Amino acid sequence: MKLTKASVATIEADPLRQVLVWDTEIRGFGLRVSPGGAKAYVMQRRVGRTSRRVTIGRADDMSAEAARKKATLLAAEFAEGVDPIAVKKERARRGTTLRQAVEAYIAAPKKKGVGKGGEKKARTQRDIRLVMGRKFGDWLDRPVTDFTESMVKERHAALAKESPAQANLAFRYFRATINHLIADTDEGAAPIIKSNPVTRLNRTNQWADVRPAKGRIPDRGIPEWVAAVKSGLGELTLGSEMRDALLFMLLTGARVGELFGSAKDGYPALRWSSVDLRHDKVTFPDTKNRLDHELPLPVQLKALLLDRKKRAGTEFVFSDASGRLPSDLRPALRRLEEITGIGITAHDLRRTFASVASKLDISTYKVKRLTNHISGNDVTADYVDVEFDDLREAMQRIENHMLRTV
Repeated sequence: MKLTKASVATIEADPLRQVLVWDTEIRGFGLRVSPGGAKAYVMQRRVGRTSRRVTIGRADDMSAEAARKKATLLAAEFAEGVDPIAVKKERARRGTTLRQAVEAYIAAPKKKGVGKGGEKKARTQRDIRLVMGRKFGDWLDRPVTDFTESMVKERHAALAKESPAQANLAFRYFRATINHLIADTDEGAAPIIKSNPVTRLNRTNQWADVRPAKGRIPDRGIPEWVAAVKSGLGELTLGSEMRDALLFMLLTGARVGELFGSAKDGYPALRWSSVDLRHDKVTFPDTKNRLDHELPLPVQLKALLLDRKKRAGTEFVFSDASGRLPSDLRPALRRLEEITGIGITAHDLRRTFASVASKLDISTYKVKRLTNHISGNDVTADYVDVEFDDLREAMQRIENHMLRTV
């Protein structure tokens, strides 16, 4: 029938199926009625070998005459070989915002290393959103096609004045986001961005020169620092828990998150179920590099854990009897700096551990195993098999050196 206000009103829904009523004047112009009674005008034609059906609008929102005018325009586009659905998708693709691109990159599988092809860890996802939000908050809702090499150059220079390391990190995430957008383009479609604007930083050598952090306890200061840990934290809330945690980190090179977990990232603190005092070992599950990490327990560290088990809660190693965990080690580190004059961060204990291992001529491959570092492109590492029992002597030598009295 000819679709008019009056005829459309007479068309009833079929509760068992969708109803399509075609107009007698414009080929492909019709009314679609859902089983629930919702009515919408549509236009259906072929583009090449593909049949396309485009929704013009709801019958409640527009008149039959207005829908007919739009159908006439669509008929002309179809006649010229224009695919309105493809045009709409392309328009949406070219309107992709930086925020949408960031979320697509976060959702994409991990591209390399352990866990390749799997989901990015919760902490990685959080860090990307945090950095991109802080450094590009005013860019997030702009189309990615807006960003030029000049904008990248200027923003990086501005960020580098505040923090060179953060500027580099922000633009590494930005670069990865755009690279993923370019790579994730359908076959036959042209990328909406031809080249990554961050390449300007490579061509102009603008990446900031950021040296790795080297903070650690000087070797000659370790005995004084250990003595201060043992005697100087008693007045602090959860002081004994922080004391034992700091000694544990010094003697194992463990990361603070491996001891206290992270509620934001969804992983727990170190549990007693991960400590095997019968076989003298501790296991850190699903670490930063997605591997479980096992370490032998040297003599005095095992004694510390046996004593801790008498005072700690039943679930977490470094909790008090009621299950409370320290939320931050900085109060303890500030107190230790007052006593010893040695100012360090929690991660500096990990560097101290690795430095002492190197000082004792423990092999590089054993140090990598002890610190749970992936060997990367070191081909020789694939030939070297460091067994768990090979680490016991190394751990004991490190402990003996750390806990020396002079």
